Amino acid sequence: MQFYKIEMTINKKDGELIDSGKEGVGRRSADRDLGKAISVLCERLNDNIIDKGFFFISNASYGECVFGLVLRDYLNIDNLVETFIKKGKFEAEDIEIKETTLHDFAKMLSVGDRNGFVEDEYDILREFGLEELVSNGRSCMDFDYEERIIRQSSKDAIYLAAKNYFIKETFIPELDRIYFGTPKKKVYGHPVDYIIESDDTRTQVGVTQLLVQALYSVGRIENRRYCELEIYLRETFHQKLIESLYKTCCGGTIILSFDESINEDDDRADGSFYAIEEVCKIIRRHCCDVLTIIQLPRECSKLKEKIFENVGNCTFVEIKEELATDKSAIAYLKKCSKQHGLRTDNKLLSSVEAGHGYLVPELNAIFDEWYSQKLKTTVYSQYKDIAKAKTEIINKKPKGSAYEDLESMIGLGAAKKMINQALDSYKAQKLFKDRGLSIDNICNHMIFTGNPGTAKTSVARLFARILKDNDVIKRGQIVEVGRADLVGKYVGWTAPLVKQKVNEALGGILFIDEAYSLVDDRDGMYGDEAINTIVQEMENHREELIVIFAGYPDKMERFLDKNPGLRSRIAHYIHFEDYNVDELCEIAKHIASQKDMIIDDKATKKIKEVMKIAKMQPDFGNGRYVRTVIEKARMAQSSRLIHMDFDAITNDDIRTIREEDIEIPKYSTKLTHQIGFAV
Repeated sequence: MQFYKIEMTINKKDGELIDSGKEGVGRRSADRDLGKAISVLCERLNDNIIDKGFFFISNASYGECVFGLVLRDYLNIDNLVETFIKKGKFEAEDIEIKETTLHDFAKMLSVGDRNGFVEDEYDILREFGLEELVSNGRSCMDFDYEERIIRQSSKDAIYLAAKNYFIKETFIPELDRIYFGTPKKKVYGHPVDYIIESDDTRTQVGVTQLLVQALYSVGRIENRRYCELEIYLRETFHQKLIESLYKTCCGGTIILSFDESINEDDDRADGSFYAIEEVCKIIRRHCCDVLTIIQLPRECSKLKEKIFENVGNCTFVEIKEELATDKSAIAYLKKCSKQHGLRTDNKLLSSVEAGHGYLVPELNAIFDEWYSQKLKTTVYSQYKDIAKAKTEIINKKPKGSAYEDLESMIGLGAAKKMINQALDSYKAQKLFKDRGLSIDNICNHMIFTGNPGTAKTSVARLFARILKDNDVIKRGQIVEVGRADLVGKYVGWTAPLVKQKVNEALGGILFIDEAYSLVDDRDGMYGDEAINTIVQEMENHREELIVIFAGYPDKMERFLDKNPGLRSRIAHYIHFEDYNVDELCEIAKHIASQKDMIIDDKATKKIKEVMKIAKMQPDFGNGRYVRTVIEKARMAQSSRLIHMDFDAITNDDIRTIREEDIEIPKYSTKLTHQIGFAV
């Protein structure tokens, strides 16, 4: 389906000049008479093209006329305009025919209705299946999409622009396939659709524009209009409206993107997959007449797998963003600098680490930071001191989403205090060094103790990200290991294993869970070798490695006693307290909110009862147990709802966990007697 705006200046009608000199009431009357006469002619023309489209006049002013046209089948528009001029006995000039968007078409139709040139705009929209895709007085559209018109570009310009993006390995070969052979005289259908994978919005948009320009230039796309639609998987799914939008894009293109609500690390089934399945059905139905381009982030294996499972015989060409390393990363920064009229310097270029791969957003962030400082210190040097003071103020606050995630976690007072102190310590060291004082780096090896489910591992992962976000460590990775990763099966295997894991963790954190499992029943065994090697590596890499030992409180003392040098190298001891009942209830609400669910007041009271009972058990799992309770409640809720009258179930019912969904656990009442004498 195509939409057109046609403009022309009509100088004569039936051989008589159109009087453009009138003003006021006389002018409006003349415009109305001209428009009425033209609208009658448009109606006659529509009788001949009724199965292909609709042609109408929207406005007439001083002989300057605006027309609208919608086509659902091919029609020679030049012939239509020529026929219109001949039958109306007009003399027209400045004729301009251009493809436009549905929204612009709807505006022209509405103006024509108000001017009395169109009988009923809503009837026209409904006849072409457009009434739900535009906002007007009779339909309230809660469905957002963007429309754009393809800008025509030459083959050379497209290839040149493609070199600006880190997608050359997959995009250039596809451009070669597109331009292979001679352009087709008609559109036969779409042999392939496309997936563009990038974390950079500018790359996604830019590559998409180049792709549709290339396809249009060789006749693979009939329409210049294309639509962009973002699908929110956890919100209301507009299946009917998406189908309608696809129908308006026959001969054209739809660009789809998905919100980031799918958790790539979560292997559980997700209700949002229903939306993906339904979208894929629509893609399959229109695979020959609508080109689909899907924009995805680089790391989206689960989402992409679900798409491929449901698109049937549709074939997708994947255009993937590549990592920029060394020369290509430096070349990108130089290009950015040139575009801003500045010369590069060693400070900018030294930001690129040899052998490290960079995404476009990362390079943009490097350049933006350098450019901001360059403006204040070089271009407008009068702001040099102000810029420095401003930077010091900003750096007082910890940066990054990981810090926000930590602060939002319930409880964990000791862990939060330690992390803030660590950040303050590194900040102080930097300030002291700026004053010329020689300050040794503080060792930050740690021990995390706490019962199961007290968030020891979660805090360690966040700690690594926080340190990276605040420029304390270089890489910010966390390497999680246990006994099996550190202790070899044979003599001489253990030390190399430990050193390998330490090397992987350099610039980040080595997290040793259940560290006491390294302690063997007899001295001199492989576990002792692992502990001794760890102590040695902690000292060798004290400025580029943080080691965190984690485990249950009662077992960690024996571990520390195993090597005399181990205890002295631990700077921080953080005990993760068991959560109290109120905190456990808050955790339950937080877990539910992550699933877009709520817990009503009665259910909350019952959860408190459950937690009071569970906390008395020797193997209580804290946060893990809370998650289990909520998962069981969700299953119970689903079972309850499925046996209700389906039509009577509201959205609030689906989102709410109620008292009857919470199960009171049944534990053994067997008592454990202590050894001693009765008194």
